Amino acid sequence: MHSKFQKEILQFYRSVLKWANLKPEPAKSSIIQYAQNEYRKNQNIPKKKFDRIEFLFRSGKNKFEIWKDAKIDQIQIK
Repeated sequence: MHSKFQKEILQFYRSVLKWANLKPEPAKSSIIQYAQNEYRKNQNIPKKKFDRIEFLFRSGKNKFEIWKDAKIDQIQIK
């Protein structure tokens, strides 16, 4: 069973992937890879570290809003 916040995070992740699928290649692949890497990197943060999870979620949403508004077509993965 997922909490309301977990559902919100998963919904956000899906919305990023949907947005990425609207982009042409190679942008599509790089955006999807970036989103997947970030999700996997942070998916094992203990649920008790709510402040950290909330910070990552909010900063991810802020990045996404900037990318959407700026019509970003490529993300550099370092």
